Amino acid sequence: MPLTYEQKIEWLKSYRALDTKIESLTEDLQVWNARATKITASISQEPKAAGSGDQLQRCIDQICELQTEIAQEMEKLRQRKQQIEVAIRALDDKRYRDLLWHRYIEGVSLALTAERMNRSWRWIQELHKEAVESIKIL
Repeated sequence: MPLTYEQKIEWLKSYRALDTKIESLTEDLQVWNARATKITASISQEPKAAGSGDQLQRCIDQICELQTEIAQEMEKLRQRKQQIEVAIRALDDKRYRDLLWHRYIEGVSLALTAERMNRSWRWIQELHKEAVESIKIL
């Protein structure tokens, strides 16, 4: 069964959503790395600190989980980008390809895409609808 316009939009948006999720996970990883570094510094300064080893182990566990999740999400991101690129390149109309590339691969707004393509925002809106409706998702 063919996808609806809204489903195609969500599929196209999924690349940027995965990218945003990876950025968030990476920020979380930096926080946990900083915590682990802080705990390590306090352990070396106070060898008798109770529970510091448990805290460090918790940090290490969280860091490992985040690294695994980031790697999995990056693989999903790579695959989704490849799928979207293939679908965009398969379009016959260069205007459709350019518009969808700007919007969904580069993450550019329709207003900026209109500016880049030297067209009115209203024209880009109509072209966007046509482009999304014509895209074939495998």
